Amino acid sequence: MPPLPTDKPRSARWGAVLWPAFLGAALADAVLFTLIDPAQVHWLEGRLHLSPLMAYTVGFFGFWLLIAASSWLSLWLHESPSGEPPSPRSPRN
Repeated sequence: MPPLPTDKPRSARWGAVLWPAFLGAALADAVLFTLIDPAQVHWLEGRLHLSPLMAYTVGFFGFWLLIAASSWLSLWLHESPSGEPPSPRSPRN
């Protein structure tokens, strides 16, 4: 895998994290709510009443946040302590 360039603008790096996370959240939300009907779920033993639309929205943003955090962590771990991406031919120290 080629190293990630660090000379990209910050917006490009955010886009590299948020766009795939958005697509993953859309897919995860579609799969989850194909299997589960939110109108049939009793949230917090019936004390919390969520409409199906609100359940879809909360689910989507929850998945988006989780996947974006995972993507950001991967990007962060890929960089060396100096901020430069590791060379694919040199061993990591």
